[in-house]
Amino acid sequence: MNVFTVDSKKSNTATDKVSQKVLVLFSSYYFADKADKALAIHGVIHQLMPVPPELSSACGLAIGVAESYMEDVLKIFEEHKITPSHMYYYEKGKEILPYAHGSCSI
Repeated sequence: MNVFTVDSKKSNTATDKVSQKVLVLFSSYYFADKADKALAIHGVIHQLMPVPPELSSACGLAIGVAESYMEDVLKIFEEHKITPSHMYYYEKGKEILPYAHGSCSI
């Protein structure tokens, strides 16, 4: 009996959360292109893609990235002065939720 086959059929919310996709939207092609290049330089696995129509009627580019990389992504954006316009948890056909990246600690 293959343990991985049995386990792969079970839904594990902890694992699902780690592999959730965050879609980062930008106000311009410039920022999307700059983000794509910066993430590639730093070796962050991501996907440059058109903004899905359910998120915006305007044409634009977005970057999809696993939530587990988001801390690094935000640091890279800060370092390269890249400003995203919106960030969402996104999976086609599922509820779209705003991405909340951590809390302030003072």
